[in-house]
Amino acid sequence: MNIIIRWHHRLSLFYILISIMCNPTNAQTKSISKNTVTNTKWILKRRPQGVFDPEKDVQMVSEEMNMATTCGDDEIVVQVDTLSVDAFIRTMLDAEAYHGAVDLGKTIPALGYGKVVYAGKNANKKIGTAVQCMLGAQAYATVKASEAFTKMDLPMMSPTAGLGLLGVTSGITAYAGIFYVCKPPKKGDTVVITAAAGAVGSIAAQLAKSTGARVIGIAGGSRKNQYLVEELKLDGSIDYKDSSKTVAEQLEETCPNGIDFIYDNVGGQILDDMLHKINPNARVVICGAISQYSGKLNKGLVQGPSNYLKLAERGATMKGFNVMQYLHKLLFAVFGMFWLHLRGKVTMNEHIENGIESFPKALNHLFTGASIGKCLVAVNSARSATADKKLD
Repeated sequence: MNIIIRWHHRLSLFYILISIMCNPTNAQTKSISKNTVTNTKWILKRRPQGVFDPEKDVQMVSEEMNMATTCGDDEIVVQVDTLSVDAFIRTMLDAEAYHGAVDLGKTIPALGYGKVVYAGKNANKKIGTAVQCMLGAQAYATVKASEAFTKMDLPMMSPTAGLGLLGVTSGITAYAGIFYVCKPPKKGDTVVITAAAGAVGSIAAQLAKSTGARVIGIAGGSRKNQYLVEELKLDGSIDYKDSSKTVAEQLEETCPNGIDFIYDNVGGQILDDMLHKINPNARVVICGAISQYSGKLNKGLVQGPSNYLKLAERGATMKGFNVMQYLHKLLFAVFGMFWLHLRGKVTMNEHIENGIESFPKALNHLFTGASIGKCLVAVNSARSATADKKLD
């Protein structure tokens, strides 16, 4: 978990600068009327046995929280407004987690934003300030003031942009993978994006399209494939759930001249199928492997690419990354993404679930394919429940 916190902590100066330049949220000096609140949260009940089970693996508990006694001198209490639902959360439920394992009985981690409702005497945060950080799947979060930064609100962008389009785990990850990890796509290249209807994949696909490349997206189901072609205007799509054709057969149809650039979020057999089609000097960017997250990581069970020798045959490059390795370029990524958004080159679709009680359901959506774009949970503000909406 600390690695995720550091991402946001190091971005704080960037986002504070942007907030000053734009329209910062006005801090109030009035706290909520009582020091005791009821905190409802989700805790880890058991380690997932493979696929995440929202009914058995987590438990919702409610407890009275006296903010005056709970909050340390250098801490703040945040009333959570909106939570980001990300794939890394599932990996942290395993004991061997790369990002840091969640202990049994502890709150499920989640990035989000909310309002400061109580502050310790040394916290240096005003009551009413909107902040963004690692809050956890709960209604009220007690966090170190130094780990929370003022929420970014840019003109002509959604209030949730800091979790989605400009979010470290979503839009900025997509930006780094397309433009920084390997030689970027260019006009005339054929690019294939996996999980192309997800939060990272949908942005990566649009960024690749902005370079003039020919972009093919891979997603599951007719609804998502229709979204890729009709909404994102991709040049083609592949439905890995299509029972009449394999992914390999669809790659032959959509990429007859091979693949020059791959942005992979899935791994497994689909990665193998794509490697079989790479062109000389192709670039393969490994962002994630969501097909391998359900109990396979760090246990010797991950399905690796059997077609990896195609890299040698074609003189191709395959490189993995996480966004923290590109922190020195994140300011450029934020402004680059903002500029592309203003030009209408990139948008973020949002799937929003209402209420803290819906968090496990929302997390499960990432693995069942029930959502398109960024999945969010509106904890303290009612929005279009279980609705996908495009943010222009």
